[in-house]
Amino acid sequence: MIFQKLQYQILLSVNGEESLDSHHSTLQDAQQRFEYLKDNWQDLFPDGFSAIELVDQYFDQIDQFEPLT
Repeated sequence: MIFQKLQYQILLSVNGEESLDSHHSTLQDAQQRFEYLKDNWQDLFPDGFSAIELVDQYFDQIDQFEPLT
């Protein structure tokens, strides 16, 4: 039997296109990266940035940040 380890991903939405920022093996690491991006989004992302999303390996949403809503 093969056990699959949980993985977490951070996705970005810029100009309607979704892309992968990073993937993490622990939720704690993923949450730290998510918080960093959320706190510094104005300095990090280009015009057209609309969302950051933290998801698990099944793309189930754990957290989301939409600065313009």
